[in-house]
Amino acid sequence: MKNLICILVSVAFISIISLSSCSDFMDLEPTGEYTEDLVFSDASLTQAFVLELYNNIHPGAKEHSLDGLTDDAYFTHNYGQRIVNESVAINEGNVEWYNNDNNPFKWELRYRGIRYANIIINNIDNVPEKVGISKERLKGEAHYMRAHMYHELIRGFGGVPIVTKDFSLNEQVDMQQPRNTIRECVEFMLADLDIAEQTLPESVSGSEVGRVSKYVATGLKARIALHFASQLYADRVVNTLPVNQYDGDRMALYRLAKENAVKVIEESPFELLDCTGGINTERAVKFKAIMTDKTNSEQMFVRSYSTSGGAENRMGLWHGPNGYTNWSGTTPTHDLVMAFEFEDGSISDGMTKPGDWQEGNPYNGRDPRMYATVATDGNEWGRPRSAGAALDPTPLGRLQVGKYEVTDGNVIDLLYQDGQKRRSMWGIDSRNGPIEDWNGSWTGYYEKKLIDTSIDAQYFRQEVPHIYMRLAEMYLIAAEACVELGELEEAAKWMDILRGRVELKDTRTALSVRGVQFNQSDLREFVRRDRRAELAYEQHRYFDVRRWMIASETGNKPITGILVEGILKPGQTQNKPYIHNEEKYNYFYYVQNLSHRENRKWEDKMYFAPIMLDEMRRNPNLVQNPGMSL
Repeated sequence: MKNLICILVSVAFISIISLSSCSDFMDLEPTGEYTEDLVFSDASLTQAFVLELYNNIHPGAKEHSLDGLTDDAYFTHNYGQRIVNESVAINEGNVEWYNNDNNPFKWELRYRGIRYANIIINNIDNVPEKVGISKERLKGEAHYMRAHMYHELIRGFGGVPIVTKDFSLNEQVDMQQPRNTIRECVEFMLADLDIAEQTLPESVSGSEVGRVSKYVATGLKARIALHFASQLYADRVVNTLPVNQYDGDRMALYRLAKENAVKVIEESPFELLDCTGGINTERAVKFKAIMTDKTNSEQMFVRSYSTSGGAENRMGLWHGPNGYTNWSGTTPTHDLVMAFEFEDGSISDGMTKPGDWQEGNPYNGRDPRMYATVATDGNEWGRPRSAGAALDPTPLGRLQVGKYEVTDGNVIDLLYQDGQKRRSMWGIDSRNGPIEDWNGSWTGYYEKKLIDTSIDAQYFRQEVPHIYMRLAEMYLIAAEACVELGELEEAAKWMDILRGRVELKDTRTALSVRGVQFNQSDLREFVRRDRRAELAYEQHRYFDVRRWMIASETGNKPITGILVEGILKPGQTQNKPYIHNEEKYNYFYYVQNLSHRENRKWEDKMYFAPIMLDEMRRNPNLVQNPGMSL
């Protein structure tokens, strides 16, 4: 019996010119089931099936993401991610978040998409030609999507079974394939991307934004080569499972990563967004636009979202402040905030560990990317309050995450860190505030980078795209590969271009300010720090700390947040409503240990995710990752 394929078919699908955005071709409702014979007898139906593949890669905009599993963020509501961060109880029978649809390498979902890609690849050559539809392009898209889904799986689990056939239900024994080695997986993905490069258009525009192009395939080759050249796959002490070890020439992989990244930089139509001009907070607005623009020159591959039907992007609701009746899901850690350098190239030597404190704003004079990424106490959020307007009448909303002395109004006595009690109020964006205090941030910070703050997120979606790939990553790949290849001057060249677009100090100057050398070791750390700042909340950090094998450091750090206290200066008074004012108030900042919320502990078994027990039982030829067996 022929397989039934559920695909999306509509006039908008068949006539791609009529699409208004990527979300149109990704979010239509299924209208029926079709046999393979029917689908591949008509190029329009085949095209519809290919476009449906885009729904099988991770959609990106989710309430809790990989960032909450790193030192960059804390997931406020604890469920699912806490047990992963505390490590001990995770095994094949207790996978927790790894089997959540928020997980970009969820086994079941990615293999389902791979099956659909295989069906297309194995049948598309037999599809009759049709004017206006390029079979070669559709083939390239299918090969790209298969490589993309495998790269999501393999970065999470290590070597996985490479499946190229669409198995039927009576071939269950044949489906029981062993895990392929990392080298075999890498070679397979790169071969898929070679085909994609040869068959995809050099660029897309207009209604086709969101479909992959030639240089997206080139960029994914660069990402894959860099990832699997990294230390984790060369290690034989911690990474003891042979299928998870790369046994090829790592320097050749680094060179491949560099060559492909440079090819994208020098030959593709993509360009870095110019963020120069103005003070650092003004440059921050330009940097943030890279993420929140519906389209711009730096975005290489995105998923678009609509304010009406289909998949929704509700990042403002999921991550925004409780004082706006939002949920503050994934919140920045103080550790991330302090990782952003100062504009003179220096880095924080204080306010980095629990118990540290200072009087006066610790965020002044920072890298513009910090202001684009993280919202701190006193920041303008971007729109007026609704429910909290009486407590914050400012035109664009000023965040209140601390406690503040006030002299009149409905206030209470609060104890301060100096041991004194003062007539005070809690900020409306704090966990003690009057609006949904259970949704307040524990860390004292809010994620800002991925949110259109002008939207009333309690009620409305945002049209901010999810960016799978952007040009800045290519500069960072080129720089990191050059460092590992010993080509330090070229590494600095790529870093200087990337940093220059937000007017940060050049590499040599910044290294000198930090008192370190222009050598491989110090430049490696420099590139890694910059990568963390540039790509924060774009779901890279989870994989980076693993491939660099620094997770024993980052995963054992306590979660840190900030406590803000505003004390009136002598002779000053403030009636409610409170408004952030550095002329009236002395502000004190205290680094808080949040281990009572999540007692993070790293175990080396967490370098690779557990394969679910159900999958292990279904396929006895699978080998479980070390430390994950019952």
